[in-house]
Amino acid sequence: MLLPKQATARLRLSFSRHKVIGAIALPAIVTNIATALFGLADIWAIGRLGDPQAQGGVEIGAKLLTTLCVLFNFLRSGTTALTAQAAGRQNTTQASHSAALSEAQWQEAGLRHPANIEASHETEQTLIRAVSLALGLGLLLLLFKTFIIPFGLSLMNASGGIREQAASYVCLRYWIVPLILANMALSAWLIGMRSMRLVLAIEVASNFFHISMDCLFVLLLKQGVNGVAHASIISEIFSTLLLLAAVTRYASPQLLCRLGFHRLTWQKETIYSLFSLNRDLFIRTLLLMTAIIFFTRMSVQQGAILLAANAIINQLFSLATLILDGYESSAQILCGEAAGAKDHTRFSQLMRATLFQAFLVATLLALIYGFSGSLLVKSFTTDSIVAQAAGNLSIWLVVLPLVGVSSYVMDGVFVGAGWSKAMMGSMAIALLLFMISLFFFKAWGNNGLWLSFSLFLFYRSSAQLILLPFMEKRQFYANKDLKH
Repeated sequence: MLLPKQATARLRLSFSRHKVIGAIALPAIVTNIATALFGLADIWAIGRLGDPQAQGGVEIGAKLLTTLCVLFNFLRSGTTALTAQAAGRQNTTQASHSAALSEAQWQEAGLRHPANIEASHETEQTLIRAVSLALGLGLLLLLFKTFIIPFGLSLMNASGGIREQAASYVCLRYWIVPLILANMALSAWLIGMRSMRLVLAIEVASNFFHISMDCLFVLLLKQGVNGVAHASIISEIFSTLLLLAAVTRYASPQLLCRLGFHRLTWQKETIYSLFSLNRDLFIRTLLLMTAIIFFTRMSVQQGAILLAANAIINQLFSLATLILDGYESSAQILCGEAAGAKDHTRFSQLMRATLFQAFLVATLLALIYGFSGSLLVKSFTTDSIVAQAAGNLSIWLVVLPLVGVSSYVMDGVFVGAGWSKAMMGSMAIALLLFMISLFFFKAWGNNGLWLSFSLFLFYRSSAQLILLPFMEKRQFYANKDLKH
């Protein structure tokens, strides 16, 4: 039986854990939603000109570049994970400055006292390696520019005037692909350093600047598709400057330059770890995109009405995904720090607390969709037949957040701990089972398609939960001197 003081201390620790999880998740959620909303700026601006071909060209071009960046999203996940692990290693001996909580209690809560967060050379070296990799990949993509753009536009089925407008847009924006990838690495490093609010502020400022540039080049100067591209280029440069300024809060330019030429920054072990993690995450992304492509192709086969209905359900589920992804960020950072510190108790407590908090949010989303799903789907279309078809599918808006929440959190746990091979393997298993489910439930029509997709999310988290005990044993109990 716990004494009153012990019970109070545990309650405070539990509250501290949930507070720090929310402190990371909330800015991540707002950042995700803000990015998605402001991403419509280009489409909105070009739409004001009343040129359908120009609008279609921008939409196709933006989708092509977005797809290309999604393929390299491993830069974001990998950099955040490696930074969090480095931060965890450097803070294993921190002392508490609070009279109420001991050092062990601070660590159990997943907290780092601001007075104890040092500018670690390891975290800065992680930044240098990540940005170097991003720029290298960006330059490699530039070398294949003349092949990638036509191939991508063909995959998008762009033709005629729309293809011409899309090519004009992409050819201009493509030159800053190295900068786009570098910005992904810079923002991911700041997230790994727990500067979520700073990243949010930069994202909002950059997007407002982007809107102002769209208004200038498209609405005032009437530059059309080229104006949209110019606005995006200038906005990306503006974002880079803000991110670099934010980085200098943690590391001086002089120190970064010195470390960039230091041999320890480019040790074989660290380079191998960087490439191994990012390779596995890249393959995992390809597997995920394969599942999405199969789902889309099956949707097309359902006919125009059900395709439109599926698109509405998918958009509403994407909103839920943006929210739940915030808890993936929390798990990535906090579990990454605990893994870097080799602290199994802290790792396990933070994982369970993140799962619990994320499940509460998923339940809330399911209730909202359950009570207002039919009304929400009607707001996306004026076609009564499509609205009715989407309304009949609204039950999946209740199911998907509840089934998918653990897969998002466990993705964060596995990436944060650096278990990229296990994560890739679990995705491969889930994809295989998804294909089998599509075959078995094909006779169920569109509902069978959504059931298969729901099971895909379930397969992902189930495979990771099965692998979890084995990965924890290898991570935390490989040596006798590790903390447990």
